[in-house]
Amino acid sequence: MTNRLLKVVVFTIAVASLDVHAGILPEQNASLDAHVHGLSELTIAAEGNSLAIQLTSPAMNLVGFEHRASTSKDIATVENAALILHPHDALFLLSGADCKHINMSIDLSKLIDTDDHEYAHQSDSNDDEHKHDHKEHYQNESHSEIIVNYEYRCKSVAPLSSVTVALFEAFPGIHKIHAMWVKQTQQGAATLTPNNRIVVFR
Repeated sequence: MTNRLLKVVVFTIAVASLDVHAGILPEQNASLDAHVHGLSELTIAAEGNSLAIQLTSPAMNLVGFEHRASTSKDIATVENAALILHPHDALFLLSGADCKHINMSIDLSKLIDTDDHEYAHQSDSNDDEHKHDHKEHYQNESHSEIIVNYEYRCKSVAPLSSVTVALFEAFPGIHKIHAMWVKQTQQGAATLTPNNRIVVFR
């Protein structure tokens, strides 16, 4: 399943939510374009034998800041978050379907790049004024998001009954997740919290 299909899914669910979920999840629609610390979004798309899960989150929720990483400590924090996001089976428990993870991608482009890596791996005795100027430059940028895509190949997505999400344990900065999903001819939305971590397809 491609990122393009995920975007179509998000749009379809968002439009449908205006009618279907207006009375149930009034904050769902308002959150779609909002950048709120503590709030992340999860999109699950299942079709045929393909399953795709996309996590979109303010960087603040995952690494504790939103400026470009300009010090060894910041870059280490970003790299550690990426390591935590890699083991899909520790973050998502799929119930009912026989699925195999085939691919994942993490977009950290708003936080880290080659120049930052070169800067960070220099000695910590670098000029403090240089660090201050570097940090000031990036703090003026817009809010940063981290986008993670997970792709699975299943024998069939039809038996998939639920997905248990363990992101709250992995990232305490996430307080709430707005989840949107589409499966075959069904679609829905749910608000997840540390005490309500399961997306049920029904």
